Amino acid sequence: MQQFNFLDLNAPLFKYIQPGIFRKSTLICSFLKYGFWFVNLNRLKMKNLFLLVLVFSAIASLSFGAIRRVGFFGVPVAGTDYSTFALAYNAAASGDTILVFPGIPAINQVITKKIIIIGPGSLLDPNSTPKGNANLQAFAGTVGISTITFNSGSEGSVMMGLEGGTIYIGAASNITIRRNRDILVYLVGANAVTTSSNIQIIENYKLDVRSYYANGSSITGLNISNNFMHYFATAPLNTYNGNISNNVWAYDGTAAGTNGGASTLSSTSEINLGGGAYLFQNNILVSYTHATLNNSYNYFSFLNGSNTVFNYNLALQTGTGGSQVWGVGTGNIITPIANAAAIFDGFPLIGAFSADARYKLKAGSPALTVGAGGTAIGMFAGNTPYKLGMVPNIPSIYQLGSPQGNNPPGNTIQINVSTRGNN
Repeated sequence: MQQFNFLDLNAPLFKYIQPGIFRKSTLICSFLKYGFWFVNLNRLKMKNLFLLVLVFSAIASLSFGAIRRVGFFGVPVAGTDYSTFALAYNAAASGDTILVFPGIPAINQVITKKIIIIGPGSLLDPNSTPKGNANLQAFAGTVGISTITFNSGSEGSVMMGLEGGTIYIGAASNITIRRNRDILVYLVGANAVTTSSNIQIIENYKLDVRSYYANGSSITGLNISNNFMHYFATAPLNTYNGNISNNVWAYDGTAAGTNGGASTLSSTSEINLGGGAYLFQNNILVSYTHATLNNSYNYFSFLNGSNTVFNYNLALQTGTGGSQVWGVGTGNIITPIANAAAIFDGFPLIGAFSADARYKLKAGSPALTVGAGGTAIGMFAGNTPYKLGMVPNIPSIYQLGSPQGNNPPGNTIQINVSTRGNN
């Protein structure tokens, strides 16, 4: 057991803090050597010591390496804190974790070793445009990307909690791109034939997936699940197989499409599968180009999808001029366009919902029973449900309180702690 000053921003992150009796000037608790904590100092004088705490930690399932921090606003610690991502990356060994704080320049890095990159998430400010979520993090700041390239040697790397920019998957396998916002992912490297496998692209918001026309490249075990999709088009000159499941495409070309902003909608109602051998399952496809049935535009078109199996997907009725066409598969449902407002909580009108919460299934939604065995489909269902605000799946301490008030008598204070797993 060690003692840390209560307001010491350089103290290690605590894996957990047990409720108990503590000295007023210190917290005595078990700690994890990985990580750090943020304390909202402006709230220290509130009744019951209500604190919002943002915690990033590299839990054992992600990393056993050292922690590097970029942009940390406390007193820097030699060997831990760096002013730029490049400096932290150069100092890191394979398996290390780099924690990035709001306010740093957009990340631009070629990755050639196993690195865990953890940011705070996105859509965290309910007053932002598009609208974010309240009370998920103590700080609503985000960390942006310019370009991140995963090349040979980066196997096992994870990137989460970031926003914006372009990701290249080169000759690297076992890469996880999770809980990021507004990212463009190229599946194969530029101007080179590459081979990779086990690429996990999950729980992202406004995800754009493409590939270069690198003849002969291949990617196996590709998993694209529980994302809000902006665009998907892969080149038919490459070979792909894997799973595309529990995603949402929502295109709106009507006047209502401006509601919530174009950044909360898909960019097109066309999906190019590039000849890949995919299982396309439990997805929701909403094309709301026209609000009436007197046209043939309310459907999604699939290009190069002859090798894909389509199971348990839902689409809006296309109109009198044509029908949604699925490939080989079972359990696919078409719901009348009159149900457009009955599928999600905030579509086509976003109302009071955040940009991502608008795609939660509404009570009574036809998508609640489309899956195998009458189960729900879409980005908030399945094995890895989408997480509001893309908060990384690591523990956070979001409230500390004392039933004794701000200034109890004596030299001890009772501390109660609330934690959230963010799984």
